[in-house]
Amino acid sequence: MIDERPVLRLLGCGRSEARELAESVGAEAAILSEESLPIGGYGDVGTRIVAVPVTDRALRAVARHLAARQQSLADTVTVLVEIDDAAGTRHKETLTYKAVPGQGAIQAAQAALRALPGIAEALERSPW
Repeated sequence: MIDERPVLRLLGCGRSEARELAESVGAEAAILSEESLPIGGYGDVGTRIVAVPVTDRALRAVARHLAARQQSLADTVTVLVEIDDAAGTRHKETLTYKAVPGQGAIQAAQAALRALPGIAEALERSPW
């Protein structure tokens, strides 16, 4: 059976941040290079893309990841993501959310992730 899940791609992650996120998602997550080291630069200043197949477990891990980087519950969080759909099309989306009173940062992030185009539908029909 061909895997028809969309893939959520988180852009601009640092090396350790990408590794931490991939470990929390599990073996299905992939870390891809995004930017290489600038000429004359040293160390690991390049960023990574973390590709995450869309499952309930993966979205919870991504929501925890986003919430952990949020400075305050009052902050509005904006993150550029890419979504690869089952047809092989990739499109960029801006994920924006803010926790409302009585809602935690993880719940706000998870709701925003599910609201991205095609994500809720993929989760509803997913056997994973």
